Amino acid sequence: MMDNTSFSKLARSTTLRYFSEVAERGSFRGAAESLHIAASAINRQITNLEADLGVKLFERARGPTGLRLTDAGHILRIRLRSAMNELRIASEEITALQGLQRGHVIVGANDGVASRLLPKTIQNFRQLYPNITFGIKVDHTRSLVAMLKEGEIDLAVGYSFPANYGLLFKASVSLRMYIITSLEHDLATQPYIALADLSGTDLILPDSTLLLRQILDSALLNSDVRIDPVVETNSFELMRSLVVSGVGVSFVSGQEAQIEDQGPISFVEIKDSILPTGLLACCTLADRNLSVAAEAFIESISSALKHSF
Repeated sequence: MMDNTSFSKLARSTTLRYFSEVAERGSFRGAAESLHIAASAINRQITNLEADLGVKLFERARGPTGLRLTDAGHILRIRLRSAMNELRIASEEITALQGLQRGHVIVGANDGVASRLLPKTIQNFRQLYPNITFGIKVDHTRSLVAMLKEGEIDLAVGYSFPANYGLLFKASVSLRMYIITSLEHDLATQPYIALADLSGTDLILPDSTLLLRQILDSALLNSDVRIDPVVETNSFELMRSLVVSGVGVSFVSGQEAQIEDQGPISFVEIKDSILPTGLLACCTLADRNLSVAAEAFIESISSALKHSF
């Protein structure tokens, strides 16, 4: 691994290193003590540099203030400082890049997010960094928060994370809620519906372990709307298959209508004042230090969130 010292040796000739030290110390003697080089040798190198550049870099005179940078010397000193700062930044970036040559990232996600968003994001990420491996834990939001706090996952992606839980929101997008129906269903051609329009409809609902069901139950608690499921399950894929088979109508959160391979189903937005707008977010624990690989994947998943919904 190439560190800052290696960059310095690569970038600066001996003469430039001597010049920088003399400029910082204000004397040949001070530079000689710092570099453990004879003052005469440093002076000779600076003289050669001045000859190469065709300008004086120092005004030499007797006395304690006898050595002063010329205007040309000031310019060279400023440029050297700027160059060294850029080299330091380059060193840090290359060190980070080397950190991405290997690593393991543990992601927590809600079921729908895991199946819809993670596969493509991980595929794109591994094309850049093929030696990064992943662990993925699929669970509801409350459990994801607990996993973050216990250090079991590096980041979490899901719906409606609570505020004031020590979470750091890396990215978030507001989501609308839809019903999905078969193309033959009476509701399939509606521009939008209210929850009351689902009265008497066969419904395929997420079970109580999933956040989407919790959002629905909370919205319906203080309303006159009653919905009775014919099927409850914790699998979004199964709900989708049941809809395609014509068993009933189900719910999704997010603009899944943008998915190219959506199959023979129709998406109808639910517009209802009793239904809160969902928030899909990528979170980490605010006071936790993450690996370079985890930080890089957070950037990827945050970008995917912003461009997919």
